[in-house]
Amino acid sequence: MRSLLIILILISPILSYDYLANQDVKKFINYMIKEHKYSKSKLENIFKKTKFKKRVLSKYSVPKKAYKSDASWRVYENNLVVPLMFKRAKKFKKRHLKLLKKISKEYRVDINIIVAVAGVESNFGTNTGNFSIIDALTTLAFFKNRKEEFFKYELEEYLLLCRDKKYNPFKLKGSFAGAMGIVQQLPSINIEYGVDYNKDGVSNPWNIPDALASIANFLHSNGWSNSRSIVIKAKYNKSRFRVLDSGFDKYYNIQKLRDIGLTFNNFKQDNATLIVLNSKYIDEIWLGDKNFDILTSYNNSINYAMALYKISKKIDK
Repeated sequence: MRSLLIILILISPILSYDYLANQDVKKFINYMIKEHKYSKSKLENIFKKTKFKKRVLSKYSVPKKAYKSDASWRVYENNLVVPLMFKRAKKFKKRHLKLLKKISKEYRVDINIIVAVAGVESNFGTNTGNFSIIDALTTLAFFKNRKEEFFKYELEEYLLLCRDKKYNPFKLKGSFAGAMGIVQQLPSINIEYGVDYNKDGVSNPWNIPDALASIANFLHSNGWSNSRSIVIKAKYNKSRFRVLDSGFDKYYNIQKLRDIGLTFNNFKQDNATLIVLNSKYIDEIWLGDKNFDILTSYNNSINYAMALYKISKKIDK
């Protein structure tokens, strides 16, 4: 029955949905009241006004087995790791250099990585998303999709964020996944790592000082070290690498990587994240250090993290 309802919604151009009639929503409201002492009337008023978003659900409705979690490296390479991005990154760094130096010194995080995150996530604040966050998270929390429980948690965090910061939950816009601001923080990330760097009483994801300090705080708090590499390049004797799976969660012993024919120098950890970038004519092979793993903990994508790395290396050239 539930699957049929989703199909009917997806094929219908316009269909209002009564969230307050949904048993899972009722349970969620009771949970928020019991766990967080949230106002029942406020929650009911929010869910009464919240809208189902067909387009948002379609982003996560692909069956898990058929879903590919990451855009190809060529998409990143052709759209993000490009001269226009380098030019904008240089300009952004120059404009905010005093602020960036202060944040970098305080959190001990490389300036160029901070700049690269702002570039990849929102084109330096020019594209922070135009989806209603409450509509997006509620749709994904209560309609079947491959990350339903994750979005239910983010909805919980978003409602707490709005209550604590006195935000109107219907006013905030972000990505179709509920990410906010210049470095696209999910609600849970903002609550845990958000920084009120301009000292105006609130950590604002859309404010440049707050956003840049927040991503620096995230990286620092998770163990970032400027004295450690992010990745090192490896060589292989064939143009394509098909020996082992690569990915943000694919870790291999260094000796095993050497045994299968990879050559590399100066990798200081016992294990490495295996990174294979499928370029047009040849696979690039890299080994990720702990700093790389911290980047993929912000966004579970080796291509995302490699885009950050490559952009960061071009900023000062």
